[in-house]
Amino acid sequence: DYVRFLHPSQWRVLDFDAIFALDWRHPSDEIANFRHRSQKCAEILVPHCVDAKYLIGAYVVDAVRLKQLKDLGFHLPIAINSAIFFR
Repeated sequence: DYVRFLHPSQWRVLDFDAIFALDWRHPSDEIANFRHRSQKCAEILVPHCVDAKYLIGAYVVDAVRLKQLKDLGFHLPIAINSAIFFR
């Protein structure tokens, strides 16, 4: 009820302040909480696959995940940034 699907050309309607906010919670406003959480949890739907040549790196939540990703053979830059993950 609080999301919609956009074409990539519609990126200008996105609220990047809300998307990149460190906290989505609004304890005193349930509707704002649902809406903001939906914005934070949005995903990109890709019809088939994304070629690896388009990847420039990865963010991970902690050092354990960094090691796991490296152990899988991921050789692009990896940055730990726990603030961008829901916990």
